[in-house]
Amino acid sequence: MVKHAFETGEYLLGSYKVQNASWINGEWFGAGQWLRALVTNRRLLIVPDAHRREILEVIVPAEIRRVWNLCLGRRDGILVALHDGRRLYMLVDWSQGNRLARDINEMLTPPLKPHITPRLYPF
Repeated sequence: MVKHAFETGEYLLGSYKVQNASWINGEWFGAGQWLRALVTNRRLLIVPDAHRREILEVIVPAEIRRVWNLCLGRRDGILVALHDGRRLYMLVDWSQGNRLARDINEMLTPPLKPHITPRLYPF
């Protein structure tokens, strides 16, 4: 996989093969090509699964309202509800929907900051 330019201090939590899903005639179907969902500590990047550097979509934590791991028909998937009302339904390859939802929720959780800063005394 081609390395994408991450921001300073940004690191990869997980990389998953996903496909957009559509509800057609009472069933879930994969729509379009397989994509790669890169979850970092600061954003969710949707990129082509091929060895190209283009980024199709960037979703920051402030845009995400909630994430669910769910079954889309007989396949594993996730639902990402955004604050603007959009809902992204994605099929996830090889039953990794639970891991993808966990990584996105980890991205959404603010890092812990200590309440008391330790004092270091010189020797």
